[in-house]
Amino acid sequence: MKRWMAGAVTVLAAVTGLAASGPARASSSAWYQTHQVNRSGSFSEIAAISKTNIWAVGDLWGKKGNTIFQPFIRHYAGGGWTTVTIPGSPKFEADLVAASAANNVWVFGLTPSSVAHSVAYRYDGSHWHKIPVPAETYLQGAFALGPKNVWAFGSSGTIFAPGSSVSATVFHWNGTKWQGYSLAHGNLMGESISASATNNVWIAGAVWTGSVEKAVAYRWNGTGWHNAGLPRVLADIPGVSAFSPANVWIGWNTATRSHAKHWDGHHWHTLTIPDNVYANTSNVVPDGKGGYWFGDAAILTGSTWTSEPIIEATGGFGSVVRIPGTQSFLQPASVKNSNSTIQKPTLYRFDL
Repeated sequence: MKRWMAGAVTVLAAVTGLAASGPARASSSAWYQTHQVNRSGSFSEIAAISKTNIWAVGDLWGKKGNTIFQPFIRHYAGGGWTTVTIPGSPKFEADLVAASAANNVWVFGLTPSSVAHSVAYRYDGSHWHKIPVPAETYLQGAFALGPKNVWAFGSSGTIFAPGSSVSATVFHWNGTKWQGYSLAHGNLMGESISASATNNVWIAGAVWTGSVEKAVAYRWNGTGWHNAGLPRVLADIPGVSAFSPANVWIGWNTATRSHAKHWDGHHWHTLTIPDNVYANTSNVVPDGKGGYWFGDAAILTGSTWTSEPIIEATGGFGSVVRIPGTQSFLQPASVKNSNSTIQKPTLYRFDL
């Protein structure tokens, strides 16, 4: 799902059991533009396989701000960003990208029809293959563990859970077809997906209980989906980051602040953040040396927060990702430069 952060949210102090600590001085590094396309549009998602194999997707816009339905895909192979086309593909906007290896890159998008319908393509390292997606199915987020093991969330008018008349909201590609699952009795509104292994797949979302929206999380343990027992919290757009069965973060926003909880394999712990730290708790990424990025402006190492300057630009920003094997990070964006009248697809980089 496209998730833009127009700015940072001020929030409050440290994982339960850890002493709260103020932010340390920012590093000498900073976010900088590493790639920009001279078109009107946006980069929305990045999949980094290695430091010489990175994929980015997004949208292109017309003069009136309308979406141009053609796959907008860029690939970095170590020598610069190149344009990627999918031979024979229909018109669609490339919204999502997920990858587990150089021979398992997935691109998802929407066709220009009155009913939302997703298309999916898989790159095997040499060729693109169209993956069938049943009609009236809208995939809003995906995570690829292997060519025959891809999880996604969204909605469908044609995929149902086995033995149920309730439409599915979570989907699994087994190499042959999409299997549907209905969580929270079909009432789950999925917002985020993350996984570290075939037996540790997490979905975070929300359900309506009466007149209020409650954040929930479910885990696939290899054989079935189970409610993760997230303490009752009111939330909007919860995000999940799963790094192991004993290291999972759930972040969400309320009207006044951002919040997060950490799962240690046995219990949920509440994370609070100092007032003067800008953290996006829905976007947690290991920094490669024992700490965690929270969005693009805050790093938590133990109980110490380090604040980094936010990107000073007009536009929307997607989720930060780390380039594997490095302490470098990328962030997709749509940015209006000071000398420009249009917002351009832009990629930012930060090197610790």
